[in-house]
Amino acid sequence: MAGGDYPARFIGGLVMLDGVFDAVFNDPFVSTSAEYLPKEGEAVPGVRVIVSSPDIDASVMGFNAVSVSMIIEVRAGDVVQPRRGDRFLIDGVTYTINEKPQASSTRKVWRFGLVET
Repeated sequence: MAGGDYPARFIGGLVMLDGVFDAVFNDPFVSTSAEYLPKEGEAVPGVRVIVSSPDIDASVMGFNAVSVSMIIEVRAGDVVQPRRGDRFLIDGVTYTINEKPQASSTRKVWRFGLVET
């Protein structure tokens, strides 16, 4: 297969995932509403995001340290090209993307870290 030539059954499988993503991102127990504030362009209200705050273990001067991180996932259809420095307003708190956004293998979800600003 060259470039973007994918078998029809593969494309059909991705289309079937749209319903799954819609269900997960619209579930109020899994996701929350946010406003996307790009550095350039118009704000996008009503974006659904999945927020997680995993602990990160790091060795600092020979000691183990644990810090809290904040990672969100957002549908690529809601935020087409997020960039480092763009912001999200979630529950009245503004967060800034502090790392390069990573697309999922299906290219339907963006995942990136945020810091409170």
